[in-house]
Amino acid sequence: MGTRKFKAAIIGFGRMGELYLREIAKNNYWDILYILDIDPSARDFAEKTLNELSLTAQVLSDDTAIFSDPEVDAVILTALADSRMGQIEKAVAAGKNIITEKPLSDKIENEWQVVKLVANSGLLATVNLPLRNAWYNLMLRDALRSGELGDLAIIRICHMTPGLAPGEGHAPEGPCFHDCGLHYVDLARWMAESEFKTWHAQGLDFWDYGEPWWLNCHGTFENGVVFDITQGHIYGQLAKDLTHLSYNDIIGTKGVARMTHDFKTAVVEIHGVTKTIVEERPFGDKNIDILLNLFADSLEKKSLSPLLPTLREAAMASEYAWRFLEDADKNDLPVRGDKKTLKSIINRRSTLNKGYGLLRHNK
Repeated sequence: MGTRKFKAAIIGFGRMGELYLREIAKNNYWDILYILDIDPSARDFAEKTLNELSLTAQVLSDDTAIFSDPEVDAVILTALADSRMGQIEKAVAAGKNIITEKPLSDKIENEWQVVKLVANSGLLATVNLPLRNAWYNLMLRDALRSGELGDLAIIRICHMTPGLAPGEGHAPEGPCFHDCGLHYVDLARWMAESEFKTWHAQGLDFWDYGEPWWLNCHGTFENGVVFDITQGHIYGQLAKDLTHLSYNDIIGTKGVARMTHDFKTAVVEIHGVTKTIVEERPFGDKNIDILLNLFADSLEKKSLSPLLPTLREAAMASEYAWRFLEDADKNDLPVRGDKKTLKSIINRRSTLNKGYGLLRHNK
């Protein structure tokens, strides 16, 4: 890495916009020039956060200055998905490089339009899919490639938390399995190094919300690897003490490797044919620091780092997440729980100051 600092604008100052700003405050390769949000309360919070971090940036309600300022090297898109296609079109027209949250748009056909638009622009763009750069997943894949596990046979991924409840937000991102679950769809595809071939999905409509807030999908990849993905923000929502269940399980023909975490610490266990390794390190959460460093290095070299996901890869994950949800729609969708319970969950989450996936006003 060189010594140049790149200049960024954050568009959308919700939870993720705040996380990017806090990481930029600690980063040696980035400065923040602008923060944009159409919500006055979000702009007020941005000003407060800038003061807290001793940073100076213009807080805007309109994006004209961002896309017309030649000093802006990259835009960071953290507003809701239904705004992203328009923002990416403006970024391409203005020659701004792009870091974006997923999905690329609220409709899959728009996502593929965005992929084509950016591919023909000569600009650099990536999507925040942090599981690819998580130290534990890199360690799992290294173990697999080393031969210690034999041939990859089965990928099992589970992520169940008492997270974002139905009706709380993120509607443009789609149902729970698309908004959150596409991370795990992408992880399975990345780990298998193959394309999905067959699948069967089963959903469950928790609390009579009208769509699956829990989903399991299993099937095969074209290379013969079997996968099983389970995701839902349904795990003990009204439990006295909140908990979760998250793991990645890589099963080979000779050995196994797995990861569990508590959102603070991740533990990797590799049971290979010649060695057993147990490693414990800080979890890392969204890995925005890694993303920012890799993207700065990419801008310096004028070539996207192979460690960063492309827009096409993000669109692939999004499309398969939608396909799995469509498959679940063809099968029985049981209803468990009722709207009264859901109301109790949302009321409880509105008073929590410590929990899973809380909205900003809850904090």
